[in-house]
Amino acid sequence: MSRTTLTSALLLFAAPFLLVAAGYAQMPAELPALRNPFGGAIAMAPKSLFMVFRVPAMNLIHGLMAMLMLSHAADFPNPARRAAYSNIFLTLTFAIACKSNFEALELSRLAQQPNSHALATFLTAATVLSVVAGLALAAIRGRGVPLPWPELRLSLRDKAALAGLFLLYIGIVVATSRMAHPA
Repeated sequence: MSRTTLTSALLLFAAPFLLVAAGYAQMPAELPALRNPFGGAIAMAPKSLFMVFRVPAMNLIHGLMAMLMLSHAADFPNPARRAAYSNIFLTLTFAIACKSNFEALELSRLAQQPNSHALATFLTAATVLSVVAGLALAAIRGRGVPLPWPELRLSLRDKAALAGLFLLYIGIVVATSRMAHPA
């Protein structure tokens, strides 16, 4: 992964934390904990640092997992397979970062314009589109490296990092579900 790619990804993943931090004080006392992309909040939870920063943190976890996988592109000696593998995880990294920024804009919008339905609809659609387009582009750009990937050599440290990130993500989901109540 190039220095420019890493720097760009880090900036894109830092922006959501800054956006929600800037609007924290003005956010309502109840925040969406679980959303239906087509129908608003399904569950709500009291505003807290955890509830506000959990979504950017969950997206950062996904991004770190994708970047860890991207760091293994050199495991593929065949240049075409290496490029296709790299394309998958590079695309996913930036799709996750875009999703995270749209979600942060939507959350920070609650602080600035609590009744702006049109903006909320646009940001929700942009979030869904970033996920769908990211997955589709990753599949298209990774056609040259179908599974299985026998070249991939994850060290025990990398496997442990992936498992730890996954468990952290699950912990955030469980904690959120315990704090939430029906909308």
